[in-house]
Amino acid sequence: NGALIPFAPFLTDIEGGATVPKFVRCVVDAFFDNDLFWTVKTFLHNARGSFGICVTSSLSAHRQLCLASRGQTNSVAFFPKSGVVAYGSEQSAVKAGLSFPTPGGDLPIEPGDNNDRPLRLDLDDLNGEIALLDWGDGKDDTL
Repeated sequence: NGALIPFAPFLTDIEGGATVPKFVRCVVDAFFDNDLFWTVKTFLHNARGSFGICVTSSLSAHRQLCLASRGQTNSVAFFPKSGVVAYGSEQSAVKAGLSFPTPGGDLPIEPGDNNDRPLRLDLDDLNGEIALLDWGDGKDDTL
């Protein structure tokens, strides 16, 4: 608490919500007491305004990513052939790097397999939505 005292003149309660120290305490408690999805769900429930966020944790960065959106577009795209998962706040942004070759080449996919087609998921920006991407325990290098 004492570390924020010099910043007190700059920390105001503009929107009538919680103070910054209370917000920080709540976020830290949520991080230690809950998993990534629950933490983002709690944040989304209590947040005001419009935003699109991407959250990861050093505890699960090797296997999880959580995206949330409310009042702003947020998309995630899966490209099985190249093994790429891209996300961004614009639908076209998830295709930005696809004109470059994939380092190490494309992944082996059986001919005629319907799983080789790209897929884009657009989060519900009107009502708010959370997407947890979990690609396993890190023991298998494939997506």
